[in-house]
Amino acid sequence: MVKHILLFLVLACSSLQTFAQNPPLSAFVDRTDVSINDVLTLTIRIDAALGNSRPTLTDLNREFEQVGGLSTRSTYTNTNGTIQSWTEYSITLRPLTTGVLTIPAFRVNGESSKPITINVGDATQTTSTGGTEEIYIESTVSKNTVYVQEQLLYIIKIYYAIGFDQGAQLSSPTVGDAVVQQLGSDDNYQEVVNGIGYNVTERRFVIFPQSSGELTIPSVYFIASVGRRGGINRFFNNRTAVREINLMTEPHAITVLARPTTFTGTTWLPAAALSLEESWSGSLDNVSVGTALTRNIVLTSNGLSSSLLPGIEYADQTGLKFYPDQPVREDVVDKNGVVGKRSEGTAIVASMPGVFELPEVRMQWWNTVSNTLETAVLPARVLTVVAAGADAEQTTNNNPNFVDIAGGQNNVDGALVPVSQDSGTNLLWISTTIFFAVAWLCSTLLWLRSRGQVVQINPASGADPQPLLMAKLRKPTDLNTLPDPATSLRSLKTACDNQRLPDIRRALIQWAQGSFQTPDILTLDTLARHCKDEHLTSMLSTLDKALYSNAEVNLFNSTELYLLVSQLHKKGLKLPQADGKYALPPLYKH
Repeated sequence: MVKHILLFLVLACSSLQTFAQNPPLSAFVDRTDVSINDVLTLTIRIDAALGNSRPTLTDLNREFEQVGGLSTRSTYTNTNGTIQSWTEYSITLRPLTTGVLTIPAFRVNGESSKPITINVGDATQTTSTGGTEEIYIESTVSKNTVYVQEQLLYIIKIYYAIGFDQGAQLSSPTVGDAVVQQLGSDDNYQEVVNGIGYNVTERRFVIFPQSSGELTIPSVYFIASVGRRGGINRFFNNRTAVREINLMTEPHAITVLARPTTFTGTTWLPAAALSLEESWSGSLDNVSVGTALTRNIVLTSNGLSSSLLPGIEYADQTGLKFYPDQPVREDVVDKNGVVGKRSEGTAIVASMPGVFELPEVRMQWWNTVSNTLETAVLPARVLTVVAAGADAEQTTNNNPNFVDIAGGQNNVDGALVPVSQDSGTNLLWISTTIFFAVAWLCSTLLWLRSRGQVVQINPASGADPQPLLMAKLRKPTDLNTLPDPATSLRSLKTACDNQRLPDIRRALIQWAQGSFQTPDILTLDTLARHCKDEHLTSMLSTLDKALYSNAEVNLFNSTELYLLVSQLHKKGLKLPQADGKYALPPLYKH
């Protein structure tokens, strides 16, 4: 019994000793005396018994800067039957000020580590002078004076004649009241400085100051290790082969100028170059009423982000409506900075024939190269709109390449003869062709007349039915070519889900043409008159305003519109009926 008690006490003392040597939660650093431009590594060790909780590092930000991310390593040991398992979290820290700094205690599941005191002295190493060191760092700016929101290039170069281990870190510039963006990936090349060959790693940034005044670009830091960890050094614990490299750049003071008083434009656009380009989906002549003609304008700026480029506004005109689509923005970056592009398409729909003038588009911008005010201009355009179906006839009648056989400008029964200098020699051939054409036309007219008679019976009048001849000899509309209402309704659902207003308008018109079996519905106003639904008419009016004005977009409820149209589709639409009843013509006339 006594032996068992003694064995229990020995095991208990051994466990207490192991616990004292390896507490469940501990924190330690690789060194406690550093300079202001040095870095140190903090390691937090958490026993597996505390679970998978990660330490909270937010309290470190008061006196230290976290360089890089948090690395993790798990360890498992079995020593004489004593099993231990823990996880180590490591992070690199840079002190923010000199003096005595404190790494606070960490707490995980009721356990706490001890705080750590760090002594931070003045800088012992500054930026190296180029060409005399094995490794050094430089930073430059494209200008010392810029305008507010103008592009400023910030370039960092690392010169090294020796290799360094993987895991080297270069911090990014943190500039207050400015937008900072890295330009692509690093460039690597070779350069000879003072007779020494260096490998060079270059990283470029673009900075957009957001307010005028003095702008400070602080130092950036480069951390690396020279020498390889491991090999024989690992067995002999010889760390003199590994040398820590800590470099920093000089800060830069930039003067930011305010917007000049001579600039009279609406939107402040400081750029090295700016241009306007346009393209059209079709010809500007003989555009049919209700047909959408799309104008696409591309605004390109060298030195401005696409998010800062304004849109194109159109003045309202009677009989002409504008439906702007969502703009497409694109930023193309290279080593010289940012090239912003803003492409905006606008559908132009006329509700009446006529000649309309689109005024010129003017965009004022500030040339940061010459420090002058400039204006990009698109010239005025004239839009000729004709009634629906009249453009082809008008084009044919105005075509100088066709005349009648007498040399006049009018055709004969729709038969057009091309101009030929040898028409006199082919008079017999022309006469024969016209004879057969007239004979065919007459027979066709007689056949259509016999089939085109309908009679209207009015029960209230009591009069004998009278034959009604078709007013125009035209081919009736082929109902098979009209859009399918069900397919158009599915297209409307997709457009409403994506909030694409031009697609919603297009799907609505196609649905109405198929539902009412007529191609004459070309505008939202015509659709409202056919449906005769007050709620739908109100929503179509709101859609019309939203298409024209961006300020009305939020007032339009596309989901409600789709539900209303789908209900009308399920109920079925009543096609317009004539007042009388139609029957076949009588066999014998009275």
